[in-house]
Amino acid sequence: MVRNYVVDGITAIILISAFSYSLLVSMGMFSYLVYKPRRSSVRARNVEIVVVSKADERVKNSLFEVLKYHTRRYGRVTLVVDEEAPLLPRLRELKGVKLVVVPSNYRRDLVGKGRALQYFVEHFVDPSKWYVFIDDDNIIIDDSFLYEIPVYESLNYVAANGVLMPRPGRSTVAYIMDWIRFVDDLFLFRFFTGLLGKPLLGLHGDLLVVKGSALREIGFSKRTLTEDFEFAKELVKRGYKTWQSSTKVSIRSPNSVKDLIAQRGRWFKGVVMGMRGSPLLMKITIIVRGLTFTVGVIVLMLLLPAISYIGYAWFIVPASFYYAGTYIYGVYNSRKLYMLLLVPFFGFIEAASRVYGLVNVNNYVVIDKN
Repeated sequence: MVRNYVVDGITAIILISAFSYSLLVSMGMFSYLVYKPRRSSVRARNVEIVVVSKADERVKNSLFEVLKYHTRRYGRVTLVVDEEAPLLPRLRELKGVKLVVVPSNYRRDLVGKGRALQYFVEHFVDPSKWYVFIDDDNIIIDDSFLYEIPVYESLNYVAANGVLMPRPGRSTVAYIMDWIRFVDDLFLFRFFTGLLGKPLLGLHGDLLVVKGSALREIGFSKRTLTEDFEFAKELVKRGYKTWQSSTKVSIRSPNSVKDLIAQRGRWFKGVVMGMRGSPLLMKITIIVRGLTFTVGVIVLMLLLPAISYIGYAWFIVPASFYYAGTYIYGVYNSRKLYMLLLVPFFGFIEAASRVYGLVNVNNYVVIDKN
């Protein structure tokens, strides 16, 4: 009798995971095939590139690379840093950089990037302009977003995200695992942010394109570990529309697995905390995605012998192929084929980061990007 309950329970877990994940992946595949961002023949001019940075030694090399690249490409960028930023004296000397300094006594109830963004919104945002926020490791690869803005502005859309593409840091494992962000953008985020025009999975802070009027209305005034998710939540609540830009943005992968776990852990805890007050459909979408990933890892690695024994091994294919295929693609891009041997363990690292985030992350985490 007990054995029957165990078998039935395992079978139910497999079926639920397979069905929900198959549904998400199918929706993502559909959006990948049919969604194409609209373009204008005219380039938007009312656009400001904004870099937000901690500006300390952990990000020094990456930050100066990003500023040099974007001032050459766009002529001028805005950099938002705290008054106590260690690199501030050097940053004051840079040409083509409009420096916005957040006073050290400003809104100490806020943390991290959200605090800097709120100061910028309150004091510098023009409702008629568009703002393109990038992190201090982001490199904008193409200018498609500038040709998309005129079209979507005329349709009353207020925000967009680009497509993230990893570039190597010092950790091959972290670089391989970061390709999940690229694949998620092409499938899952493209469906919600792009095809539906509703960012039910949230938004990236990397290449976040926002109309000034929406920034002024919503802002970043809530204390949170994931200011981009909170902003997306408010857009959904207000019924604002978004699109996914075809612009690709290069992101630097963490320099160690430890940094990757800390980064992923902050995101996960921030999203879990941010679910309170989220619209119902947003909660359901996030829970389904999180459930299918977690169950997929557990089923694939821990329950495989039991599943094979009871004859349901084929059910793991929909729940595991997406992530396994992504990691294999990451190995291909790393050109280190021996890393294929580690593919079964990458899911455990992702799962460990979630546990780590819930247990250990209580403040904003800035990882080494040099």
